[in-house]
Amino acid sequence: MRFASVLTALLIVAGARAQTDSQSLFNTVVPDVTIHVHKHSTGADMVEITMRADGYPPALLRSQIGQLAQYLKSPPRGVDIGQYAPDPSRPEMKFTKAAFAVDGVIDRTKGTLKINPFAQAMAGAPNPWKISGIELEFEGEVPSSEMPRKWSSKFCPGEGRFEGEKDARLTGIEYRIKLLSQDPTKFDIPEPGQKPKQEDKKVASEGGLDWTLILVFLVAAGAVGALVYSLLLRVRPKVSK
Repeated sequence: MRFASVLTALLIVAGARAQTDSQSLFNTVVPDVTIHVHKHSTGADMVEITMRADGYPPALLRSQIGQLAQYLKSPPRGVDIGQYAPDPSRPEMKFTKAAFAVDGVIDRTKGTLKINPFAQAMAGAPNPWKISGIELEFEGEVPSSEMPRKWSSKFCPGEGRFEGEKDARLTGIEYRIKLLSQDPTKFDIPEPGQKPKQEDKKVASEGGLDWTLILVFLVAAGAVGALVYSLLLRVRPKVSK
C-alpha cells in the first residue's frame, strides 16, 4: 500500500511540475484557433474548428478546410460553417465555427495521429486573420509510443499533454502548436512512420515525465493495489479461545 501511495505522489508531483513549467507552450502560446477531433462510431473523424478572432471570414475558413482535405487526401463531408454570438448581451461579437467529417486523422490500429496537416491548413491567412497559435484536441484518445510528445522546430514547435478522466468525453490528448512561419511547406511536425530527430528526443526528455512512463506508473500502481487487496482478503483474524 505504501508503494502505491509513493507512486501516486510521484504522479501528482510530475503533473504539477508539467503544469507549472514556465517554458511550456501551454503557458506561453495563446491559441487563435481551437480544433477538436473525435472518432465517430462509423470510423469517420469528426472535426470542429472554432476561430478566436471576432468576425473571422467564413469563406477563409472554408478555404482552409479545403487545404486540410488536400493534405489529408480525403474530401470533407457535411461541411457546416456559421457564426454564433456566445454573449447575448453583445450580439455584434460573432465567432466563426465549422464542423465536418473527414478520414485519415486518427488511426487507432497503429496508434497514430495526423497533426501536420492541421498546422499546414491554418497557415498563410492574410492579416488581420493570421494564425500564430493552434490548440488541437483529440477527444477520447490515449498516448502511444507512435505519437509525438514534444518537438522542436524553427517553424512550428509543439507540445502535447494527456488528460485522463473517467468520463471519456473529458479524456484525450491536447497539443499546443506555435506557428513561427506561415509557409506550410516548411512545417516539419513528426508524422506517423517518421523517425524523430535526435534533438527532438532530447527536448522530450527535458520537457518532463514522458506520458508513456506515466502510463507505466499507472499500470504498476493498479497492479500493486490489486495485489494488496488480494492479500488482505486472504488474511483472517485468529479466533481467541
